[in-house]
Amino acid sequence: MGRRLQSVGVLGVALSLMVIAACGGASSSASTPHVDPGSQSAGDRSTAAYTADGVVVADSGFRSTDHGFGFENYGNVLPNGGAAANMTAEDVRAMFGDAVCADASAARCDLIPEARAWLDSTNKEMAGGHCYGFSVAAEMLWQRTLDVNAYGASATPTLVIDDNPLLQRRIAYAWALQLLHSVQSAEIYGPPYSILNKLTQVLRPNPPETYTIGIFKRDGTGGHAVTPYAVESKGGGRFDVLIYDNNWPGVTRAIAFDTKANTWMYDAAINPGHPDEIYSGDAGTRNISLAPTSPGLGTQPCPFCHRRLRTLGSSTPGGGPAHGVLGSSTAGSDTEEIYLDGSDTNHADLLVTDQAGRRVGYVGRRLVDEIPGAQVVQLIANRDWDTRIPPHFIVPADAKYAITIDGRMLPTNDTETIRVIGPSYDVSVDDIPVKPGDKDVLVVEPNGTNLSYRASRKESPTVEIGVSDADAHYAFTVAGVADRPGATLRFGIPVDGGILTIWNGRSAPPSSVTVQMTRATERGTQVFTHRALRLDGGERAELQFGKWTGPNDALPLVNMTTRAQSVQLLTNETSQG
Repeated sequence: MGRRLQSVGVLGVALSLMVIAACGGASSSASTPHVDPGSQSAGDRSTAAYTADGVVVADSGFRSTDHGFGFENYGNVLPNGGAAANMTAEDVRAMFGDAVCADASAARCDLIPEARAWLDSTNKEMAGGHCYGFSVAAEMLWQRTLDVNAYGASATPTLVIDDNPLLQRRIAYAWALQLLHSVQSAEIYGPPYSILNKLTQVLRPNPPETYTIGIFKRDGTGGHAVTPYAVESKGGGRFDVLIYDNNWPGVTRAIAFDTKANTWMYDAAINPGHPDEIYSGDAGTRNISLAPTSPGLGTQPCPFCHRRLRTLGSSTPGGGPAHGVLGSSTAGSDTEEIYLDGSDTNHADLLVTDQAGRRVGYVGRRLVDEIPGAQVVQLIANRDWDTRIPPHFIVPADAKYAITIDGRMLPTNDTETIRVIGPSYDVSVDDIPVKPGDKDVLVVEPNGTNLSYRASRKESPTVEIGVSDADAHYAFTVAGVADRPGATLRFGIPVDGGILTIWNGRSAPPSSVTVQMTRATERGTQVFTHRALRLDGGERAELQFGKWTGPNDALPLVNMTTRAQSVQLLTNETSQG
């Protein structure tokens, strides 16, 4: 669900504004991380039902049996064993408008690189479950904001998810609403009594707004999203909030509140053979919140749809060319999002450090937030109660950051991807083999103009770089750059555009590099590929892509060493297998 951790200096267990990313069902042991958390059943429904016996003090009219889905929350795999369909390019367009399309005027939508990176990562993060999407979509169908007949049935409980990609996409779209700034900024959090008071006010017939409850464990892991619909008084300051838990379709469940102790508790009631999972909180934990539905409806502002300005003809005080970002909002208000795609249960930690030494991320097991304007987006990851999805970190885009992938707390090996999406650029280092104790560092300068990556061990990572300028949208994939432990790979793509620089450490072995470039404009998309490009250790290569005009043209490459410079024309090998 959509929650961010509030920027409060050093954060211990005071969790607020977190995002419900996936959502849980059964427990898969942390000792068996290969088990897909999203494929585990929540268990026997007959043991999970709550019997209402209190005095109803608030009731919206929603019911799990009448308005919830008849199938259980899922991750990557549907009940019939098929692969789940998630968001598509058209869904991203519906969410953010035509700005995500490189060729919208041509009645198409080839996504710009930044939007493609956002889509790929968003779909991947649904692997642990779709609980937030279930909650929001069920409420929209109940309120008739969505037409249930369009998805194949006359009532929500009779809808089927297998072989129903339209419904799968709708649930995925609703899941992604939690990532929107509009939803995050409207989220309500606070001590348990204030959450209960709000629910008592808003749970009434024909409500003008519907809400999703987000809950987390006390350490911020195992987040889950459920749908509240009634409040019962049990006497003595005790209340039960009746909920639709999408892990238990057709079953009434309840979150218990104690207003005298200012606490809440929810028994996740997982599979037989596993200890019950108790979610609980108090006034200090701030690990329960309410997210409204309506702020996420309609076209949203796109945080990554700006374009870089070319040289403006003037100079900066330092003598370099003036530049900026076209289409940005208030100066200095742009942000970039930094996150790790790894295992849902077993992954490294991120620590982001700015040039002043201020940090946001994990120092050991301690979460810190020292960077002004930074936000921690703790994803809800619970189709499996053991999930621990890496959080996202949102930071001001006008600074240089060193991003450490820290494997010191990693129990077993994992393969991970580090991503950064800014206002007009995106960067990822893909499929990094991370072992316990490893510390790799990605450094990204403002506007993504320069980046470097230093690995703990011998690697040959694939680096993807996207950039949008006034002329076109470019996406680069660079693979095969040889590396060695402690060596640093560097890449540069100036704001002025037109050149991609690749260079390796002096003592690194020769590389056989594959470079692919996709150039997208309103006139269409063109691809350039060149394989087996030799790059010696210490050599710097400048790919002058700004001079490339079409797939039949060669692309100039300038090779530079400390002793010489040469130019070669690379042929386009895209059509060759």
